[in-house]
Amino acid sequence: MAQLIQAIAAYAPKIVLIEAVNARKFMAMLTKRTTLSPGVVKNVQESEVEALIDFLKEGRSVRTGIAIFTPIIDTQGNLSVSVRVDQRIIAALNVPGEFTGNVKNSENIGMSSAEMAAKWNGNFPDNLIELSQN
Repeated sequence: MAQLIQAIAAYAPKIVLIEAVNARKFMAMLTKRTTLSPGVVKNVQESEVEALIDFLKEGRSVRTGIAIFTPIIDTQGNLSVSVRVDQRIIAALNVPGEFTGNVKNSENIGMSSAEMAAKWNGNFPDNLIELSQN
């Protein structure tokens, strides 16, 4: 018997990622949009990282204008950072027609998990997903 998570993994929409932009290319793009030199941009970025570390070590959240960085701790005492992206970035990504990347299973956008299970069951009748009726 299959699990619902298998249907979701198979049929849920996913962004097809392409090669990541490296730091050098990112810096080049930033310098084209400002009057700052690449060295100044890199220096500002490094200073921002150092300031973030200092504030996070104090137990402070930091709003940078790009994201909110919050120190967190797990049950074993390991520290980490939670990052919430500025809503302007999310809003810009969600403007209809603006996303130019590729989405695998885009035809399944809006499909419920029950519909994905039904699709799985249609494609794999020998490995059905049984949904509980609660």
